[in-house]
Amino acid sequence: MKPSFADILQGLDGERARKVARKLPSWAAAGAEIPSALALEQCSSEAAARYKAALAARIVSTPLNGQLPLETSGCAGPLPSDDGPLPLTMPRVARFPGAVAAVAPPGTIVDITGGLGVDSWAFSQVAERVVYYEQDAALAGAAARNFARLGAAGIEVRCETVTPQTDLPEADLVYADPARRSAAGRKVFLLEDCTPDILTLLPLLLSKAPAVLLKLSPMADLAMLAGRLGPALHGIHVVAVDGEVKELLCLLRREPAGTEPETVVVQLNAHRPGAEPETFRFRPQQEREAVPAYAGTVRPGDTLLVPSPALLKAGAFNLPCTQWGLLKLAVSSHFYLRSGPSEAIPFFKAYCIREVLPFGNASFRQLRQRLPRAEVTARNLPLTSEALQKKMGIAPGGDAHIFACRLADGSAVLLAC
Repeated sequence: MKPSFADILQGLDGERARKVARKLPSWAAAGAEIPSALALEQCSSEAAARYKAALAARIVSTPLNGQLPLETSGCAGPLPSDDGPLPLTMPRVARFPGAVAAVAPPGTIVDITGGLGVDSWAFSQVAERVVYYEQDAALAGAAARNFARLGAAGIEVRCETVTPQTDLPEADLVYADPARRSAAGRKVFLLEDCTPDILTLLPLLLSKAPAVLLKLSPMADLAMLAGRLGPALHGIHVVAVDGEVKELLCLLRREPAGTEPETVVVQLNAHRPGAEPETFRFRPQQEREAVPAYAGTVRPGDTLLVPSPALLKAGAFNLPCTQWGLLKLAVSSHFYLRSGPSEAIPFFKAYCIREVLPFGNASFRQLRQRLPRAEVTARNLPLTSEALQKKMGIAPGGDAHIFACRLADGSAVLLAC
């Protein structure tokens, strides 16, 4: 008899058990089976899976020449129409609701890399039929039993490997999350090194469905993906859960995009399942054409704004200046400034600057005397944050945060916040 989720939790240390319960709370409540630690590590979190289900419903309901529909409530400013391509002069900031919008649901979604089945389970909440493929018999069997425990209807489990010769059913959407480990267990990042090889399978997938949603490692390079996936690539979603970038989602369509793929930055809060995820949409050309403004001086009392990892991963370095009226500290520092106190801005963490000191040993000694504990972040300097923390002799922790970076004039400073 397979061990239950509760049995596995009992065999784990407290921190690991809490991590598992946070990742799949609904599955924990249902006593789902987890046949292997690797399957648990590789599966999507519940928050990310629910986002993909909402996204799948929008993909299927969206005209090919339009943008994914957005809920307009809670938007930061007016949004352009969805009737045509996104204007290159205006990125969008909007929020997807926690629940799926009232759109025509997909008839069939095919998941060719089912694994533990978390994504298929989420898709079953928006589609009439889900076809789950998994080559590992133990995983497929556990998934079938878990679907029954969770009350997930309309999921067909097929224990087989998808190849170019597989007779896939016709579908509205095909989903793939290829394994990113080699036979020796090492992590791989190139598309052709993943299992299955999506580049080889893509013609088959797009012959069976008008759209393919591909989940890839957050370490993958976005420019490389755009080059390798070609004109079929319509968009890349950079998905962060609780501030950490967890996955990249590539939307491919049968018809060529005709424009650069849109980049969508998504922030999910796993601790607030009903909260509306924050999203920021732009095209690479908008980032290339954005002209940043630089801060001439930095003073105590100013607000330092630190962008989220998802925004940095997406490559939105200059757009924040034009979108939110921010000043950049330097070309490669990727810290931003607002004079005086500032309201919260999506995708940024705000810090109040208390002191501005020149970078050097004298300042290190001053700060060490006043701040025995503080977090330290170094950026655009020839040393890591960890190395600088050790060099300054300041223990981590406390309420203070010291940022070390260069300014637009090339000088290096310490910002005690």
